[in-house]
Amino acid sequence: MNEEGSVLKEAMDNLKEAARLVRATQNRLWSAGKSDHPDYRELTYRVNSALAMIEAAYVEARRRSE
Repeated sequence: MNEEGSVLKEAMDNLKEAARLVRATQNRLWSAGKSDHPDYRELTYRVNSALAMIEAAYVEARRRSE
């Protein structure tokens, strides 16, 4: 595997882990009933946005590795 391929593989591994952790946070907010709570609205929005960006970055890294 060339250097670019190893960088992309590492990036994809890190993005998978990041998505797992952000999903865990998202699920914790939901299970605690905080996702609709006014005091947690901004945090919930940012967690959802972060997950979308992580997923988009993963797709882009995978596309480049092919």
